[in-house]
Amino acid sequence: MQENRQKRQPHDFIWLVASLLVLVFGYLLFRQIYDASESLPFAQETILVFLGAVATIFLTAVLLNRQTELELSKEGRVLLFDQKNAVYMAAVEKIAEIVEEQRHDPQLIDELRVIGHKLAIVGSAPVIGAFRTVLDLLLGGLRDGELDNKDAEDIMHAVAEVTFAMRQDLLTDIGAGWGQAEREMIVGNSRRMERLDDLG
Repeated sequence: MQENRQKRQPHDFIWLVASLLVLVFGYLLFRQIYDASESLPFAQETILVFLGAVATIFLTAVLLNRQTELELSKEGRVLLFDQKNAVYMAAVEKIAEIVEEQRHDPQLIDELRVIGHKLAIVGSAPVIGAFRTVLDLLLGGLRDGELDNKDAEDIMHAVAEVTFAMRQDLLTDIGAGWGQAEREMIVGNSRRMERLDDLG
């Protein structure tokens, strides 16, 4: 976002200088025509109306240009947010499928690999780091071809950390707050789910 502002600043400065030059030139031209038309009836009023119309058109064009730029920027952020959300949800669901399967399934691993590449594109650094922890746990658990219950529980706890990082990233994008309390609730819910699972 800050990089966007830095790109826009030279562009805005050029527009400002061009606008000032047009205004100065326009004022000098207006003074020349206004003074020359002093002897003609209604000529000065006509020139003032024309000048008002030109100024209105110019200001409207500048404002519309700025509004369009802001709309496009906003639309880009919304598209990125949607893309992140879709990839994040797919990652969590795919990990859950692998844990539920409890054995090495090449098709699920290939699908997770594709999701990992998508995460590399849209994911924040904390999300990618938390996802790496999940991958390490999957690697350790699937070395013998199957996940035992402890491995599955450890992976799902790591997924809770991933979901917190995802939540952090998505809420930061929309300007909402987050903090340690939310992290503790997410991890606590994961532990409660483990206890519920142990009841069965």
